Amino acid sequence: MSEAELARWYAPPDGVADDAVWVRGSFITTLDGRVTGPGGRSGGLNAGSEGDHAAFAHLRRWADVVVVAAGTARAEGYGPLQDCALLVVTRSGDVPPQLRSDPGVLVLGGDGQDVPPDAVLEVCARRGWRRVVVEGGPELFGPWVAQGAVDELCLTVRPVLTGGAGPLVVPAEVELGGLVGEASHLLEWGGDLLLRVRLDP
Repeated sequence: MSEAELARWYAPPDGVADDAVWVRGSFITTLDGRVTGPGGRSGGLNAGSEGDHAAFAHLRRWADVVVVAAGTARAEGYGPLQDCALLVVTRSGDVPPQLRSDPGVLVLGGDGQDVPPDAVLEVCARRGWRRVVVEGGPELFGPWVAQGAVDELCLTVRPVLTGGAGPLVVPAEVELGGLVGEASHLLEWGGDLLLRVRLDP
């Protein structure tokens, strides 16, 4: 798909105002729902996936800000982003130095307490960040879903199984109280499935 085709495919639904906040989750999973591959990183899953690389890059270009947990930033080797701001959420304050010192990176938390989604979104609103992409990891994303803070999940499903006890998109301990989600878009790209799933009520 061209960039113009991706932009149309990932455009927010009709009726969502240009100045409205729209929160997306962005993940890749196996058929059994695992979000990491060999080595405990998502990079172990998306190697060779042209569709996921294209979707991932497009969502970052679309976003005003990417939200990520400090643990994921450490594990995946995050650096400052070129196309949007990066907001790092941390309980412990253990944030890689190259992120903490960069003016394009905002760090929230560090006092040993969880940082709730509404606090993150309040900061985003003050800075005029309306296009929000949450890249994880699952321990961050699960509570966002449980609290109704995510409008849409953009998911790449690779046709592989990993087994074991690797992390799921939503951790097992997060209770949702029922089925959540309704697929709005489905695209097959090189054997992978790219989905858009509405999560908001």
